[in-house]
Amino acid sequence: MRITIWDNHPERIAEIDKNLHLALKYLGLKAIIIWNSEPPQLARENILDRLPVLEIDGLYWSRKPGETFSRDDCISLLQRVLFRTDRPNR
Repeated sequence: MRITIWDNHPERIAEIDKNLHLALKYLGLKAIIIWNSEPPQLARENILDRLPVLEIDGLYWSRKPGETFSRDDCISLLQRVLFRTDRPNR
């Protein structure tokens, strides 16, 4: 599983990264987590007004703009992705 944290606030990125790691540990999963905070790329992805955004296996997830993802939010999103019926085998 590959997860990208799209955001331009370093403190929020660090908090989300920590919460993702806690959620992955709770669920017994492993993932590659990367961050992308480059303004031109955020603009090309058309997500500047939605930050922060999590991209999990190609799906984009956001909350209210400026609102971080808690550990429980991350657990919920990871479970949704895992139990998608159209998810390709990996």
